[in-house]
Amino acid sequence: MQNQEKEMISLARKVVEKKVAINLVENPIPIKYDEVPEYTRKDYEERINAVYKFSEERGYSHVIVYGDREHFSNVHYLTGIDPRFEEVLLILEKGKTPKFILGNECYAYANKIDFDIELILYNPFSLMGQPEYNHQTLLDIFKGCGINEDSKIGLVGWKYYDSSKHTLKNSILDVPNYIVETLCQIVKRENIDNATDIFSHNDYGLRTTLSAKEIVNFELNGTKASRKVYNVLKNLKEGVTEIEASEFLNLDGEPICFHANVNFGDTNTSYGIASPTYHQKLKIGDSVCVGMAHRGSTVHKAGFYINKPEDLTEEQRKLRQEFFHTYFASIVAYYENFKLGNTCGDIYDVVDRVLGGGEPGGIKKFGIALNPGHLIHTDEWPNTPFNKGSKTVIRSGMGVQCDYTAMHKEPYLVVHVEDGFVVADEKLRSEIKEISPSCYERMKARQKFMREVLNINLPEEVLPLSDLPAVCFPYMADVSTVLCME
Repeated sequence: MQNQEKEMISLARKVVEKKVAINLVENPIPIKYDEVPEYTRKDYEERINAVYKFSEERGYSHVIVYGDREHFSNVHYLTGIDPRFEEVLLILEKGKTPKFILGNECYAYANKIDFDIELILYNPFSLMGQPEYNHQTLLDIFKGCGINEDSKIGLVGWKYYDSSKHTLKNSILDVPNYIVETLCQIVKRENIDNATDIFSHNDYGLRTTLSAKEIVNFELNGTKASRKVYNVLKNLKEGVTEIEASEFLNLDGEPICFHANVNFGDTNTSYGIASPTYHQKLKIGDSVCVGMAHRGSTVHKAGFYINKPEDLTEEQRKLRQEFFHTYFASIVAYYENFKLGNTCGDIYDVVDRVLGGGEPGGIKKFGIALNPGHLIHTDEWPNTPFNKGSKTVIRSGMGVQCDYTAMHKEPYLVVHVEDGFVVADEKLRSEIKEISPSCYERMKARQKFMREVLNINLPEEVLPLSDLPAVCFPYMADVSTVLCME
Protein backbone atom coordinates (compact mmCIF):
# COMPACT_ATOMS: atom_id res chain seq x y z
CA MET A 1 0.00 0.00 0.00
CA GLN A 2 1.30 3.42 -0.92
CA ASN A 3 0.57 4.80 2.56
CA GLN A 4 0.50 2.15 5.24
CA GLU A 5 -1.12 4.48 7.76
CA LYS A 6 -4.06 4.89 5.38
CA GLU A 7 -5.22 1.33 5.94
CA MET A 8 -6.33 2.10 9.45
CA ILE A 9 -8.08 5.38 8.67
CA SER A 10 -11.55 4.05 9.39
CA LEU A 11 -10.59 2.94 12.88
CA ALA A 12 -10.01 6.53 13.95
CA ARG A 13 -13.32 7.78 12.55
CA LYS A 14 -16.79 7.20 13.90
CA VAL A 15 -19.68 5.63 12.02
CA VAL A 16 -23.00 7.40 12.56
CA GLU A 17 -26.58 6.99 11.45
CA LYS A 18 -28.02 9.88 9.47
CA LYS A 19 -31.23 10.73 7.65
CA VAL A 20 -30.45 11.68 4.08
CA ALA A 21 -32.14 12.31 0.78
CA ILE A 22 -30.96 9.65 -1.64
CA ASN A 23 -31.58 11.81 -4.68
CA LEU A 24 -29.70 9.44 -6.95
CA VAL A 25 -32.73 7.15 -6.89
CA GLU A 26 -35.46 9.54 -5.73
CA ASN A 27 -34.64 12.08 -8.45
CA PRO A 28 -32.58 9.98 -10.85
CA ILE A 29 -30.46 11.29 -13.69
CA PRO A 30 -32.25 9.93 -16.78
CA ILE A 31 -30.86 7.08 -18.82
CA LYS A 32 -30.28 8.12 -22.42
CA TYR A 33 -30.50 4.97 -24.46
CA ASP A 34 -29.28 6.72 -27.60
CA GLU A 35 -25.89 7.10 -25.87
CA VAL A 36 -25.46 3.37 -25.27
CA PRO A 37 -22.73 2.18 -27.66
CA GLU A 38 -23.02 -0.87 -29.89
CA TYR A 39 -20.19 -3.33 -30.36
CA THR A 40 -19.02 -3.27 -33.95
CA ARG A 41 -17.27 -5.60 -36.34
CA LYS A 42 -14.02 -3.82 -35.41
CA ASP A 43 -14.56 -4.53 -31.67
CA TYR A 44 -15.02 -8.26 -32.21
CA GLU A 45 -12.16 -8.53 -34.68
CA GLU A 46 -9.84 -6.81 -32.19
CA ARG A 47 -10.89 -9.26 -29.47
CA ILE A 48 -10.29 -12.25 -31.72
CA ASN A 49 -6.91 -10.86 -32.76
CA ALA A 50 -6.01 -10.58 -29.06
CA VAL A 51 -6.74 -14.31 -28.74
CA TYR A 52 -4.47 -14.98 -31.73
CA LYS A 53 -1.66 -13.16 -29.92
CA PHE A 54 -1.98 -15.56 -26.99
CA SER A 55 -2.19 -18.44 -29.44
CA GLU A 56 1.09 -17.46 -31.10
CA GLU A 57 2.87 -17.01 -27.76
CA ARG A 58 1.80 -20.46 -26.58
CA GLY A 59 2.20 -22.32 -29.84
CA TYR A 60 -1.49 -23.19 -30.24
CA SER A 61 -2.61 -24.11 -33.73
CA HIS A 62 -6.23 -23.67 -32.62
CA VAL A 63 -8.09 -22.06 -29.75
CA ILE A 64 -11.46 -23.70 -29.17
CA VAL A 65 -13.94 -21.81 -27.00
CA TYR A 66 -16.83 -23.72 -25.44
CA GLY A 67 -20.08 -22.11 -24.39
CA ASP A 68 -23.51 -23.06 -23.11
CA ARG A 69 -26.45 -21.31 -21.53
CA GLU A 70 -24.75 -20.95 -18.14
CA HIS A 71 -21.17 -20.47 -19.35
CA PHE A 72 -21.68 -17.99 -22.15
CA SER A 73 -19.37 -15.10 -21.39
CA ASN A 74 -16.24 -16.05 -23.34
CA VAL A 75 -18.14 -16.89 -26.53
CA HIS A 76 -20.34 -13.83 -26.11
CA TYR A 77 -17.26 -11.64 -25.71
CA LEU A 78 -15.90 -12.84 -29.06
CA THR A 79 -19.10 -13.01 -31.10
CA GLY A 80 -21.95 -11.14 -29.38
CA ILE A 81 -23.84 -14.44 -29.19
CA ASP A 82 -24.81 -15.93 -25.85
CA PRO A 83 -25.79 -19.58 -26.39
CA ARG A 84 -29.49 -19.91 -25.61
CA PHE A 85 -30.75 -23.45 -24.91
CA GLU A 86 -27.69 -25.03 -26.54
CA GLU A 87 -23.96 -25.69 -26.58
CA VAL A 88 -21.55 -24.04 -29.01
CA LEU A 89 -17.91 -24.25 -30.00
CA LEU A 90 -15.95 -21.40 -31.56
CA ILE A 91 -12.79 -22.55 -33.35
CA LEU A 92 -10.12 -19.94 -33.97
CA GLU A 93 -7.09 -20.52 -36.22
CA LYS A 94 -5.01 -17.53 -37.21
CA GLY A 95 -5.24 -16.76 -40.90
CA LYS A 96 -8.49 -18.71 -41.29
CA THR A 97 -12.11 -17.68 -41.00
CA PRO A 98 -13.44 -18.44 -37.49
CA LYS A 99 -15.64 -21.53 -37.34
CA PHE A 100 -18.75 -21.50 -35.15
CA ILE A 101 -20.37 -24.87 -34.38
CA LEU A 102 -23.99 -24.54 -33.27
CA GLY A 103 -27.26 -26.35 -32.71
CA ASN A 104 -30.52 -25.71 -34.51
CA GLU A 105 -31.72 -22.64 -32.65
CA CYS A 106 -28.39 -20.87 -32.24
CA TYR A 107 -27.62 -21.50 -35.92
CA ALA A 108 -30.29 -18.99 -36.87
CA TYR A 109 -29.47 -16.66 -33.97
CA ALA A 110 -25.82 -16.46 -35.06
CA ASN A 111 -26.78 -14.78 -38.32
CA LYS A 112 -26.70 -11.52 -36.35
CA ILE A 113 -22.87 -11.74 -36.25
CA ASP A 114 -21.46 -8.85 -38.26
CA PHE A 115 -18.02 -10.18 -39.15
CA ASP A 116 -16.69 -13.00 -41.32
CA ILE A 117 -17.46 -16.32 -39.68
CA GLU A 118 -18.40 -19.79 -40.90
CA LEU A 119 -21.49 -21.26 -39.26
CA ILE A 120 -21.51 -25.05 -38.93
CA LEU A 121 -24.65 -26.90 -37.87
CA TYR A 122 -24.17 -29.78 -35.45
CA ASN A 123 -27.57 -31.07 -34.44
CA PRO A 124 -26.52 -32.83 -31.18
CA PHE A 125 -25.76 -29.38 -29.71
CA SER A 126 -29.53 -28.80 -29.90
CA LEU A 127 -32.05 -29.73 -27.24
CA MET A 128 -32.92 -33.41 -27.24
CA GLY A 129 -35.27 -34.66 -29.91
CA GLN A 130 -34.93 -31.77 -32.33
CA PRO A 131 -34.75 -32.55 -36.07
CA GLU A 132 -31.43 -33.55 -37.63
CA TYR A 133 -30.47 -31.73 -40.81
CA ASN A 134 -26.74 -32.32 -40.87
CA HIS A 135 -25.38 -35.81 -40.35
CA GLN A 136 -21.72 -34.83 -39.94
CA THR A 137 -20.07 -36.26 -36.87
CA LEU A 138 -18.20 -33.98 -34.50
CA LEU A 139 -15.03 -35.78 -35.53
CA ASP A 140 -15.67 -34.93 -39.18
CA ILE A 141 -16.31 -31.30 -38.25
CA PHE A 142 -13.07 -31.05 -36.28
CA LYS A 143 -11.09 -32.51 -39.18
CA GLY A 144 -12.83 -30.13 -41.57
CA CYS A 145 -11.70 -27.25 -39.35
CA GLY A 146 -8.08 -28.21 -39.93
CA ILE A 147 -7.43 -30.08 -36.69
CA ASN A 148 -4.95 -32.93 -37.22
CA GLU A 149 -2.53 -35.07 -35.25
CA ASP A 150 0.05 -32.27 -35.19
CA SER A 151 -2.34 -29.69 -33.78
CA LYS A 152 -1.90 -28.10 -30.38
CA ILE A 153 -5.20 -26.99 -28.88
CA GLY A 154 -5.98 -24.29 -26.33
CA LEU A 155 -9.39 -25.36 -25.02
CA VAL A 156 -11.43 -22.70 -23.23
CA GLY A 157 -14.13 -23.77 -20.80
CA TRP A 158 -15.46 -21.99 -17.75
CA LYS A 159 -12.61 -22.13 -15.24
CA TYR A 160 -8.91 -22.82 -15.12
CA TYR A 161 -7.36 -24.77 -12.27
CA ASP A 162 -4.35 -24.55 -9.99
CA SER A 163 -2.24 -27.62 -10.75
CA SER A 164 -1.28 -27.88 -7.07
CA LYS A 165 -4.93 -28.65 -6.22
CA HIS A 166 -5.24 -31.85 -8.27
CA THR A 167 -3.19 -34.94 -9.05
CA LEU A 168 -3.98 -35.33 -12.74
CA LYS A 169 -1.18 -35.66 -15.28
CA ASN A 170 -2.63 -33.07 -17.64
CA SER A 171 -4.46 -29.80 -17.10
CA ILE A 172 -8.14 -30.10 -16.19
CA LEU A 173 -10.51 -29.57 -19.10
CA ASP A 174 -13.96 -28.48 -17.95
CA VAL A 175 -15.88 -28.90 -21.20
CA PRO A 176 -18.13 -31.91 -21.79
CA ASN A 177 -16.23 -35.18 -21.88
CA TYR A 178 -17.54 -36.22 -25.30
CA ILE A 179 -15.99 -33.13 -26.87
CA VAL A 180 -12.61 -33.86 -25.28
CA GLU A 181 -12.77 -37.54 -26.22
CA THR A 182 -13.57 -36.64 -29.82
CA LEU A 183 -10.61 -34.26 -29.97
CA CYS A 184 -8.43 -37.04 -28.53
CA GLN A 185 -9.33 -39.21 -31.50
CA ILE A 186 -7.22 -36.77 -33.50
CA VAL A 187 -4.84 -35.07 -31.06
CA LYS A 188 -2.82 -36.49 -28.18
CA ARG A 189 -4.30 -35.51 -24.80
CA GLU A 190 -1.08 -33.79 -23.73
CA ASN A 191 -1.48 -31.44 -26.71
CA ILE A 192 -4.75 -30.05 -25.33
CA ASP A 193 -4.37 -27.30 -22.72
CA ASN A 194 -6.91 -25.51 -20.57
CA ALA A 195 -6.64 -21.98 -21.99
CA THR A 196 -9.46 -20.33 -20.04
CA ASP A 197 -6.94 -18.02 -18.38
CA ILE A 198 -6.75 -16.12 -21.67
CA PHE A 199 -10.08 -14.60 -20.71
CA SER A 200 -10.25 -14.62 -16.92
CA HIS A 201 -6.76 -14.48 -15.40
CA ASN A 202 -6.71 -11.71 -12.80
CA ASP A 203 -3.63 -10.02 -14.28
CA TYR A 204 -3.87 -10.47 -18.04
CA GLY A 205 -7.25 -12.01 -18.88
CA LEU A 206 -8.96 -10.26 -21.78
CA ARG A 207 -12.24 -9.83 -19.91
CA THR A 208 -10.64 -8.49 -16.72
CA THR A 209 -9.82 -5.08 -18.16
CA LEU A 210 -12.84 -3.21 -19.49
CA SER A 211 -13.04 -0.87 -22.45
CA ALA A 212 -14.93 2.42 -22.30
CA LYS A 213 -17.75 0.83 -24.31
CA GLU A 214 -18.06 -2.02 -21.83
CA ILE A 215 -18.06 0.38 -18.90
CA VAL A 216 -20.88 2.45 -20.39
CA ASN A 217 -22.93 -0.69 -20.98
CA PHE A 218 -22.24 -2.04 -17.50
CA GLU A 219 -23.03 1.33 -15.93
CA LEU A 220 -26.42 1.27 -17.61
CA ASN A 221 -27.04 -2.17 -16.12
CA GLY A 222 -25.82 -1.13 -12.68
CA THR A 223 -28.05 1.92 -12.79
CA LYS A 224 -31.10 -0.15 -13.63
CA ALA A 225 -30.29 -2.82 -11.05
CA SER A 226 -29.80 -0.31 -8.21
CA ARG A 227 -33.02 1.52 -8.99
CA LYS A 228 -34.93 -1.75 -9.04
CA VAL A 229 -33.44 -2.93 -5.74
CA TYR A 230 -34.29 0.41 -4.15
CA ASN A 231 -37.84 0.18 -5.49
CA VAL A 232 -38.25 -3.13 -3.66
CA LEU A 233 -36.80 -1.78 -0.41
CA LYS A 234 -38.93 1.36 -0.31
CA ASN A 235 -42.09 -0.67 -0.97
CA LEU A 236 -41.57 -3.30 1.72
CA LYS A 237 -44.41 -3.60 4.21
CA GLU A 238 -45.45 -6.06 6.87
CA GLY A 239 -47.29 -9.07 5.53
CA VAL A 240 -45.93 -8.91 1.98
CA THR A 241 -44.59 -12.20 0.62
CA GLU A 242 -41.17 -12.54 -0.96
CA ILE A 243 -42.66 -13.08 -4.40
CA GLU A 244 -44.98 -10.06 -4.02
CA ALA A 245 -42.04 -7.87 -3.02
CA SER A 246 -40.01 -9.11 -6.00
CA GLU A 247 -42.63 -7.68 -8.36
CA PHE A 248 -41.22 -4.25 -7.53
CA LEU A 249 -38.03 -5.20 -9.39
CA ASN A 250 -39.95 -4.24 -12.55
CA LEU A 251 -37.73 -6.38 -14.75
CA ASP A 252 -37.44 -5.45 -18.38
CA GLY A 253 -35.94 -7.43 -21.25
CA GLU A 254 -32.33 -6.71 -20.31
CA PRO A 255 -30.67 -10.10 -19.59
CA ILE A 256 -29.90 -10.86 -15.96
CA CYS A 257 -26.81 -12.69 -14.77
CA PHE A 258 -28.29 -14.40 -11.71
CA HIS A 259 -31.70 -15.18 -10.30
CA ALA A 260 -33.22 -12.28 -8.40
CA ASN A 261 -32.78 -12.57 -4.65
CA VAL A 262 -35.65 -11.36 -2.39
CA ASN A 263 -35.76 -13.15 0.97
CA PHE A 264 -37.12 -12.59 4.47
CA GLY A 265 -36.33 -14.23 7.79
CA ASP A 266 -33.29 -15.96 9.25
CA THR A 267 -33.73 -19.23 7.39
CA ASN A 268 -34.34 -17.87 3.90
CA THR A 269 -31.71 -15.12 4.07
CA SER A 270 -29.13 -17.60 5.35
CA TYR A 271 -29.41 -19.50 2.05
CA GLY A 272 -27.63 -16.58 0.40
CA ILE A 273 -28.70 -17.04 -3.21
CA ALA A 274 -32.25 -18.37 -2.92
CA SER A 275 -35.10 -17.19 -5.14
CA PRO A 276 -38.21 -15.59 -3.58
CA THR A 277 -40.94 -17.89 -2.29
CA TYR A 278 -44.73 -17.58 -2.35
CA HIS A 279 -45.35 -18.16 1.33
CA GLN A 280 -42.70 -16.35 3.40
CA LYS A 281 -44.23 -13.12 4.74
CA LEU A 282 -42.31 -10.11 6.06
CA LYS A 283 -42.62 -9.07 9.69
CA ILE A 284 -40.89 -6.48 11.86
CA GLY A 285 -37.50 -7.74 13.03
CA ASP A 286 -36.95 -10.04 10.04
CA SER A 287 -33.65 -10.16 8.22
CA VAL A 288 -34.00 -9.03 4.60
CA CYS A 289 -31.94 -9.66 1.47
CA VAL A 290 -32.70 -7.96 -1.85
CA GLY A 291 -30.46 -8.24 -4.87
CA MET A 292 -30.35 -8.56 -8.60
CA ALA A 293 -27.95 -8.16 -11.46
CA HIS A 294 -28.03 -7.30 -15.08
CA ARG A 295 -24.86 -8.27 -16.91
CA GLY A 296 -21.91 -6.30 -15.66
CA SER A 297 -23.11 -5.10 -12.29
CA THR A 298 -24.76 -6.56 -9.21
CA VAL A 299 -26.59 -4.68 -6.48
CA HIS A 300 -27.44 -6.45 -3.24
CA LYS A 301 -28.45 -5.15 0.17
CA ALA A 302 -29.03 -7.12 3.38
CA GLY A 303 -30.03 -6.06 6.86
CA PHE A 304 -33.09 -6.05 9.11
CA TYR A 305 -36.63 -4.83 8.63
CA ILE A 306 -36.78 -2.62 11.70
CA ASN A 307 -37.76 0.95 12.58
CA LYS A 308 -35.65 1.08 15.71
CA PRO A 309 -33.13 -1.17 17.51
CA GLU A 310 -35.87 -2.28 19.94
CA ASP A 311 -37.47 -4.21 17.07
CA LEU A 312 -34.64 -6.74 17.41
CA THR A 313 -34.15 -9.33 20.12
CA GLU A 314 -32.17 -8.31 23.18
CA GLU A 315 -29.21 -10.43 22.06
CA GLN A 316 -29.23 -8.86 18.60
CA ARG A 317 -29.45 -5.33 20.03
CA LYS A 318 -26.33 -5.86 22.11
CA LEU A 319 -24.28 -6.65 18.98
CA ARG A 320 -26.10 -4.69 16.29
CA GLN A 321 -24.23 -1.41 16.41
CA GLU A 322 -20.74 -2.90 16.67
CA PHE A 323 -21.56 -5.45 13.97
CA PHE A 324 -23.16 -3.05 11.47
CA HIS A 325 -20.93 -0.05 12.14
CA THR A 326 -17.69 -2.03 11.97
CA TYR A 327 -18.83 -3.66 8.75
CA PHE A 328 -19.61 -0.27 7.21
CA ALA A 329 -16.24 1.06 8.34
CA SER A 330 -14.63 -1.79 6.40
CA ILE A 331 -16.64 -0.85 3.30
CA VAL A 332 -15.38 2.72 3.66
CA ALA A 333 -11.80 1.50 3.99
CA TYR A 334 -12.32 -0.70 0.91
CA TYR A 335 -13.26 2.27 -1.26
CA GLU A 336 -10.76 4.72 0.22
CA ASN A 337 -7.83 2.41 -0.45
CA PHE A 338 -8.89 1.43 -3.97
CA LYS A 339 -6.19 3.41 -5.76
CA LEU A 340 -4.22 2.79 -8.91
CA GLY A 341 -0.99 1.05 -7.96
CA ASN A 342 -2.20 -0.51 -4.71
CA THR A 343 -2.56 -4.29 -4.77
CA CYS A 344 -5.62 -6.43 -4.29
CA GLY A 345 -3.80 -8.00 -1.35
CA ASP A 346 -3.75 -4.51 0.22
CA ILE A 347 -7.54 -4.38 -0.09
CA TYR A 348 -7.88 -7.78 1.55
CA ASP A 349 -5.65 -6.70 4.42
CA VAL A 350 -7.43 -3.42 5.09
CA VAL A 351 -10.83 -5.14 5.23
CA ASP A 352 -9.43 -7.86 7.48
CA ARG A 353 -7.86 -5.37 9.87
CA VAL A 354 -10.77 -2.96 10.11
CA LEU A 355 -13.13 -5.85 10.81
CA GLY A 356 -10.63 -7.12 13.35
CA GLY A 357 -10.44 -3.84 15.23
CA GLY A 358 -6.92 -3.16 14.05
CA GLU A 359 -5.67 -6.74 14.07
CA PRO A 360 -5.75 -9.42 11.36
CA GLY A 361 -8.52 -12.02 11.44
CA GLY A 362 -11.58 -9.82 11.07
CA ILE A 363 -12.83 -11.54 7.92
CA LYS A 364 -13.14 -14.85 9.75
CA LYS A 365 -14.54 -13.12 12.85
CA PHE A 366 -17.38 -11.58 10.83
CA GLY A 367 -18.30 -14.87 9.18
CA ILE A 368 -17.31 -13.76 5.69
CA ALA A 369 -17.15 -16.96 3.67
CA LEU A 370 -16.07 -15.61 0.27
CA ASN A 371 -13.48 -13.12 -0.94
CA PRO A 372 -13.88 -9.43 -0.12
CA GLY A 373 -14.89 -8.54 -3.65
CA HIS A 374 -14.36 -9.89 -7.15
CA LEU A 375 -14.02 -8.85 -10.76
CA ILE A 376 -17.11 -8.38 -12.92
CA HIS A 377 -18.10 -8.88 -16.51
CA THR A 378 -21.17 -10.28 -18.26
CA ASP A 379 -20.86 -13.21 -15.87
CA GLU A 380 -21.33 -12.25 -12.26
CA TRP A 381 -17.95 -13.57 -11.02
CA PRO A 382 -15.30 -14.22 -13.69
CA ASN A 383 -12.50 -14.32 -11.10
CA THR A 384 -11.19 -12.59 -7.99
CA PRO A 385 -7.74 -11.29 -7.01
CA PHE A 386 -8.88 -10.28 -3.52
CA ASN A 387 -6.93 -12.83 -1.58
CA LYS A 388 -4.43 -12.54 1.24
CA GLY A 389 -1.04 -11.78 -0.26
CA SER A 390 -2.39 -11.10 -3.77
CA LYS A 391 0.12 -9.16 -5.88
CA THR A 392 -2.43 -8.21 -8.55
CA VAL A 393 -2.08 -4.48 -9.05
CA ILE A 394 -5.15 -2.27 -9.24
CA ARG A 395 -5.20 -1.03 -12.84
CA SER A 396 -7.25 1.22 -15.05
CA GLY A 397 -10.17 -0.62 -16.62
CA MET A 398 -10.65 -3.02 -13.73
CA GLY A 399 -14.33 -3.69 -13.00
CA VAL A 400 -15.01 -4.67 -9.38
CA GLN A 401 -17.82 -5.73 -7.10
CA CYS A 402 -17.39 -4.53 -3.53
CA ASP A 403 -19.06 -7.67 -2.27
CA TYR A 404 -18.75 -9.50 1.04
CA THR A 405 -21.57 -10.59 3.32
CA ALA A 406 -21.00 -10.44 7.07
CA MET A 407 -22.87 -12.94 9.22
CA HIS A 408 -23.14 -13.68 12.94
CA LYS A 409 -24.73 -17.02 13.80
CA GLU A 410 -25.93 -16.73 17.40
CA PRO A 411 -27.69 -14.37 17.58
CA TYR A 412 -28.29 -14.23 13.84
CA LEU A 413 -27.12 -11.01 12.24
CA VAL A 414 -26.50 -10.33 8.57
CA VAL A 415 -25.44 -7.29 6.59
CA HIS A 416 -24.40 -6.88 2.99
CA VAL A 417 -23.55 -3.82 0.92
CA GLU A 418 -22.78 -4.85 -2.65
CA ASP A 419 -22.26 -2.47 -5.54
CA GLY A 420 -20.11 -2.40 -8.66
CA PHE A 421 -17.54 0.15 -9.74
CA VAL A 422 -14.76 0.58 -12.26
CA VAL A 423 -11.27 1.97 -11.92
CA ALA A 424 -10.47 4.51 -14.62
CA ASP A 425 -7.46 6.74 -15.17
CA GLU A 426 -7.88 10.18 -16.71
CA LYS A 427 -7.66 8.87 -20.28
CA LEU A 428 -10.33 6.22 -19.73
CA ARG A 429 -12.58 8.69 -17.91
CA SER A 430 -12.38 11.01 -20.93
CA GLU A 431 -13.32 8.15 -23.26
CA ILE A 432 -16.35 7.29 -21.12
CA LYS A 433 -17.49 10.92 -21.06
CA GLU A 434 -17.14 11.20 -24.83
CA ILE A 435 -19.24 8.07 -25.46
CA SER A 436 -21.96 8.83 -22.93
CA PRO A 437 -22.12 12.20 -21.14
CA SER A 438 -25.14 11.05 -19.10
CA CYS A 439 -23.29 7.94 -17.91
CA TYR A 440 -20.37 10.10 -16.80
CA GLU A 441 -22.75 12.56 -15.11
CA ARG A 442 -24.29 9.74 -13.06
CA MET A 443 -20.86 8.48 -12.02
CA LYS A 444 -19.75 11.96 -10.93
CA ALA A 445 -22.99 12.44 -8.98
CA ARG A 446 -22.35 9.16 -7.17
CA GLN A 447 -18.81 10.22 -6.32
CA LYS A 448 -20.19 13.45 -4.88
CA PHE A 449 -22.78 11.54 -2.84
CA MET A 450 -20.17 9.19 -1.41
CA ARG A 451 -17.85 12.08 -0.52
CA GLU A 452 -20.31 14.67 0.75
CA VAL A 453 -23.10 12.53 2.21
CA LEU A 454 -21.37 9.31 3.29
CA ASN A 455 -18.09 11.15 3.99
CA ILE A 456 -16.00 8.60 2.15
CA ASN A 457 -12.69 9.88 0.80
CA LEU A 458 -13.25 8.33 -2.58
CA PRO A 459 -10.31 8.26 -5.01
CA GLU A 460 -10.95 10.07 -8.30
CA GLU A 461 -10.28 6.89 -10.28
CA VAL A 462 -13.20 5.01 -8.66
CA LEU A 463 -16.37 5.37 -10.75
CA PRO A 464 -19.45 3.85 -9.08
CA LEU A 465 -21.87 1.87 -11.27
CA SER A 466 -24.76 1.88 -8.79
CA ASP A 467 -27.18 4.58 -7.63
CA LEU A 468 -26.81 3.07 -4.13
CA PRO A 469 -23.01 3.20 -3.88
CA ALA A 470 -21.82 1.95 -0.47
CA VAL A 471 -25.29 2.62 0.94
CA CYS A 472 -26.02 0.63 4.10
CA PHE A 473 -29.51 0.82 5.59
CA PRO A 474 -29.44 0.18 9.35
CA TYR A 475 -33.26 0.27 9.41
CA MET A 476 -34.75 -1.33 6.32
CA ALA A 477 -38.22 -0.19 7.32
CA ASP A 478 -36.87 3.35 6.94
CA VAL A 479 -34.73 3.76 3.82
CA SER A 480 -34.17 7.44 4.58
CA THR A 481 -31.56 6.51 7.18
CA VAL A 482 -28.09 5.35 6.17
CA LEU A 483 -24.72 4.75 7.77
CA CYS A 484 -22.00 7.29 7.08
CA MET A 485 -18.73 8.51 8.54
CA GLU A 486 -18.93 11.34 11.01
